[in-house]
Amino acid sequence: MNTRKFYFVLTIVLTAMLFISGSGTLYYINNHVATLSNDVEIDLETNDAMIDIIQPLLLPSKDAFNVLLLGGDKVSNNSDTMMLANFDPETGNINIMSIPRDTRVFIKNQERKINFAYPNGGEDLSAKTVSELLDVNIKYYVYVDTSAFRKIIDLLDGVDYYVPTDLNYDDPLQNLHIHLKKGQQTLNGAQSEQYVRFRKPNVWNKEVRKYYDGSDLKRNIAQQNFIKELMKQKLTLQYLPKLTSVINTVFEHVKTNFTLNEVIRMTGYISKFKVENINFIQMPGTTYDASPYYFICNVPASRKIMAESFKCNEGFVSGDNDAKAFYLTKKAVYVPPKPEENIEEDTDDNPSNDDTSITGSDQDP
Repeated sequence: MNTRKFYFVLTIVLTAMLFISGSGTLYYINNHVATLSNDVEIDLETNDAMIDIIQPLLLPSKDAFNVLLLGGDKVSNNSDTMMLANFDPETGNINIMSIPRDTRVFIKNQERKINFAYPNGGEDLSAKTVSELLDVNIKYYVYVDTSAFRKIIDLLDGVDYYVPTDLNYDDPLQNLHIHLKKGQQTLNGAQSEQYVRFRKPNVWNKEVRKYYDGSDLKRNIAQQNFIKELMKQKLTLQYLPKLTSVINTVFEHVKTNFTLNEVIRMTGYISKFKVENINFIQMPGTTYDASPYYFICNVPASRKIMAESFKCNEGFVSGDNDAKAFYLTKKAVYVPPKPEENIEEDTDDNPSNDDTSITGSDQDP
């Protein structure tokens, strides 16, 4: 693997991919940055001209920045996972806000779910939509094909994890089948993907209701807990021999606007990174049991969090100021549909009715 690929992927793993794949890359970096830096200096001393060119690139930026993390199926051109991450190079702190895919937004003056953005406008429309909703700048994006998740988990020998309840869901139309038993177990790549994708069962019971309610909020919490456990287990010396395989897998499944120069600059702060510096933040908001199913973002509260914890001076797309202002107007206030009254219907024998009043999304769980 050449040096350009190594530096490029190494830092992307630092700033974004670790939150999705949980590789052992950071442990390697924390213990080998000095060696890498010394190697660069030795090579540069042979050429003063190269020093003048390269050294400015090695000076790390001190400004905090935001990265939009997108996870989806590249073949289907979708994005089922969306997170906004802020990295402060000075402190090494990382804040991550999960954005439910059913979040209600306005795109070209039309009411939509936020996962409409990527298949209809790629990373540009996704970032623009998030920027307008939260009134925040987004400097970078990273799109990860979900097949990388499965492959990296398998490369790292699976994850020991406690599944809190039996998880069962089948959707033949999407060829999506989730079947996990309750208990402590080692989840392989495919099973790990099942766990992080699960949101609701085909048939509800009291045990499942303790942990899930059909919303993205509960699934986001499950995903965050899984990622924390993944990093806790894999940031160890034991997995260093697999570093190259993990990085190559990441490189093959990542689309980003990080440049090589930016990546090299950031390596100066890698040694400050610690797992305990990662802070997951839930997006303030409300869900409604109505059709269409939306997550309604509390815009003022969310924007306050952005101002405090997601500072960023630059953006690769520009949000429309009128669109940002619209979210604070009465016209943007969500009014849930009124339930129908005085309608009596015997549904006991209707096989299409689940044992729940939560409808969830029309798409995968």
